[in-house]
Amino acid sequence: MRFVLSVRTFENARMNIGKVIRALRTERGDSLEKLAFDVGTDASNLSRIERGLQQPSEEILKAIASALHSSVAELYALAEGRRLAAGSEVHPDDLARDAVQMRKYFRSLTPEYQKLALEIVKTLVRTQAKG
Repeated sequence: MRFVLSVRTFENARMNIGKVIRALRTERGDSLEKLAFDVGTDASNLSRIERGLQQPSEEILKAIASALHSSVAELYALAEGRRLAAGSEVHPDDLARDAVQMRKYFRSLTPEYQKLALEIVKTLVRTQAKG
């Protein structure tokens, strides 16, 4: 049973790898054409990968990970819904355009402003829960 679950998890990760690639590319502010150039493939091929219509070859996946300053293992971890280093869960909504944009803005803040932003969000959540 454990093997069946791990195979199913792997297949789900393969299906989500394109979403992860797109989210990371967008977060970096790279265009499809720029990443494709950096990887050594054409934009239409990368687009098919991002949309889940095509699985990347091992060589292309390694090149994509490298261009995104990541590793193949981290891309699969994100696609499986987890992070390698922190061990925190990644919800599918975390790959949505707004969430990617929010992460990008958050990372551009100084550590002091990051703490302030977290406090503001916590306050919003508490206020919403009361209403």
